[in-house]
Amino acid sequence: MSRHSKSQSKHSSAKRHHEVRKGKSKRKGKPDGSRATRFWLGLLKFLGFFILAGLLLLYWDSARLASLISHAASVQQLTADTNGIVRVEGNAEGEAAAADEGKLMQRYLLLQKEKFNWHCSKSGCNYMWNEDVAPQVWGSLTIQGVKVESERFKFYSDWLPLDSETVNPDQLSFIHEGNTSRPLLVESPKETAYGYHALSPGQRITVIGRAVNGHLEPIHLPGEGEDQRMILIGSSVEEMLSNEKETQIGVLIAAGFVMLFLVPVIVGWIRKLFRKLHTLHS
Repeated sequence: MSRHSKSQSKHSSAKRHHEVRKGKSKRKGKPDGSRATRFWLGLLKFLGFFILAGLLLLYWDSARLASLISHAASVQQLTADTNGIVRVEGNAEGEAAAADEGKLMQRYLLLQKEKFNWHCSKSGCNYMWNEDVAPQVWGSLTIQGVKVESERFKFYSDWLPLDSETVNPDQLSFIHEGNTSRPLLVESPKETAYGYHALSPGQRITVIGRAVNGHLEPIHLPGEGEDQRMILIGSSVEEMLSNEKETQIGVLIAAGFVMLFLVPVIVGWIRKLFRKLHTLHS
């Protein structure tokens, strides 16, 4: 009888000991989980502020470019003593000799071919403009007697329409999104495509660049690399400024969505700061 009671006592004691160890192991596991949660929350906060900083930088770059455009001095011609950022308006002149042989049917004064790469994200797959790759540029033009040359241009006009009037017949089947404002000509399906900007003789344009001793040179744009200098081309100053304003509005909308995520974090920081100040004063 005594041995039976001792056995029961040992069994219950072992059971309690097992439950105590199990409870301890659970309590030990909680800090690990909370640390992992804090890590991921901290990472999301960092990414949020990083994205917000990038968007604000984009807005600032666009605002500076809009200021550069609006303050460009309007000139009719360049002389040896003309220097600084200038704006020249008039009709594009020159010989239409630029062409992408085998792809496009027509020739242009100036033709710039931009590369697009296939990219997939949660919203879907499409060709994305690869602005880091230097475009191919053919041709040159003159406006008001000013020769316009650059290794790269920033166009504010629409992309060249791609249809039966502009594309070789054997390339028509490779047109992607032909009815949009950004039609492309596919070179390798789901890999590479190209879009075009073009100018034709007699087209009314506005050109902005840096005048140096009577010559028009490319300018360094805000937010671009020091080696990426361009001449701006658009139909008018109003079109250029409108384009930059649309960019700024889009950036501000995106920044607003990011701020919605970060507001609780900022409010929490402010509350902690006020509590610390209250503690110091008390």
